[in-house]
This record gives sequence, C-alpha cells and structure tokens, in this order.
Amino acid sequence: MSDALINGLAGAGGGIIAQLITYPLQTVNTRQQTERDMKKERRKLGTVEQMFQGDRQVAKQEGWTRLYGGLTPSLVGTATSQGVYYYFYQILRNKAEVAALEHRKKGIGDGSVGMFSSLVVAALSG
Repeated sequence: MSDALINGLAGAGGGIIAQLITYPLQTVNTRQQTERDMKKERRKLGTVEQMFQGDRQVAKQEGWTRLYGGLTPSLVGTATSQGVYYYFYQILRNKAEVAALEHRKKGIGDGSVGMFSSLVVAALSG
C-alpha cells in the first residue's frame, strides 16, 4: 500500500473520529444560532456550559439519537474531504522532496522542502 493511500485512509479515519466526537456540540450550536429569543439563563452561562446544557436539553426532550441527526452525510463529506486532502498532500509532498533533492544536486538549497514549498503543497492539496 502506498504512503499516499495510507495517509488518505488515516486522514479519513481521523476526520470520522473527530466528527463523531464533536457532532452533538455542532448540532446544539446550530440550534442556538437559529434561535431568535435567547432565555435569560443562557445569557448568564458561559459558552461551553451553554453547549452542554443544550446537549442535555435536546437529549431529554428528543432523545440522545437526535444529537446525531444528519450524521451520515456529514461523515461522508468529512471522510471524503480529509481522505482526498491527505492522499494528494502525500503525493505532492513526495514530489516537492524529490525537487528539493534535485536542487541540492545542482548546488541550490540544502535538499529540504522549505516553508513556501510546504505551503504550496498544502494549498494544492486542499
């Protein structure tokens, strides 16, 4: 298995895990942003406390599964975007490393990929 494929799968897996952990908080955050009338108690609470209170409120009123409503399309999108990004990042990074070594043979640079090249690789991957 190529390094690019391994990195792509690892990126997809990492994105899925992160999405599973944070999705309930995103659900509550979205609901809070769309509410027009904020209760006085919510204004007094800190942002993190509001999120967890919102999680508990949704779970109590609609059930815990509602916190994960719409998760499947979100997971597909996250896994795809992260997988593609890390796959192409590895391919382009390998090419940048080869180019840097070629430059070194010509007496230009020290053979390492510089900051600008790394930024270009990341931007193209995205």
